[in-house]
Amino acid sequence: MQIGFIGLGIMGKPMVKNLLKSNKTVLVNDVNKDAEIELANEGAQIVSIDEIAKRADYLFLSLPNGAIVKSVLYSGKDSILNKNEINIKYVIDTSSLTPNESLEISKVLEEKSIKYIDAPVSGGEPLAITGELSVMVGCDSDILPKLKEILQPVSASVIRVGDVGSGSVVKLANQIIVNTNIAALSEGILLAKKFDINLNDMFEAIRHGLAGSAAMEAKFPKIIEEDYKAGGTLNINLKDLKNVTSTIDTIGLTLPLVNQVKEIFKSEVNQGNGLNDQAGIIKYFERLNNM
Repeated sequence: MQIGFIGLGIMGKPMVKNLLKSNKTVLVNDVNKDAEIELANEGAQIVSIDEIAKRADYLFLSLPNGAIVKSVLYSGKDSILNKNEINIKYVIDTSSLTPNESLEISKVLEEKSIKYIDAPVSGGEPLAITGELSVMVGCDSDILPKLKEILQPVSASVIRVGDVGSGSVVKLANQIIVNTNIAALSEGILLAKKFDINLNDMFEAIRHGLAGSAAMEAKFPKIIEEDYKAGGTLNINLKDLKNVTSTIDTIGLTLPLVNQVKEIFKSEVNQGNGLNDQAGIIKYFERLNNM
């Protein structure tokens, strides 16, 4: 079995490393040549898109947005479907797209007898590094056992949430919950700081109660240390929140909280902080309160 992997960014690179640790043959391609070389030093093979199309049985994608996914697969000049020889049977897309994009891509690939699986992930860079990502999968039920086997080196859980497009819906729901949680966490921390509460003590006092969450565990320590090195950037999360609002607009759903959180993220990105970790959203609230 040979696995192709396109997209070697914050999430893709550690995922490839974990696939390599499980003795998989991994063919990599990315515009970032330094990332390619780093992974080649760990056993990956740097190849062209043409070689991935010819040799890979499974193709992983970890790309910034739907337009780039489509360009790589079929709309771009050097796309997979424009190759004369295509061996790929399954595309496992860990990118975060809208449900409509996932359905569109699936239909195009189906014409070439390629199964498309929308498989967005949650856990950020820390869990990508440890191979403990949560994968929410939209696919045919009969391919789930094989899919779990392929994803085992990079994941702690692989849950089928429905047919193609469902994975993308659940990822959007995940991003609503996570990013709203971080915004609320930021407001709570500012209240505590105003009263000179020790933030380490506060963290220990509330982390095991009802306010505790995976988001708190990941982000409260970063806020205490003022460490905004990205595990998931504000830019990426703003893109996901825009995907949420564009999707709910198409179905006539009113979700006022997510719209407000999206505008907060947008404001912070406009301040030039888009490469900060999403925990850096607290800077918005600090400016608002002259703190």
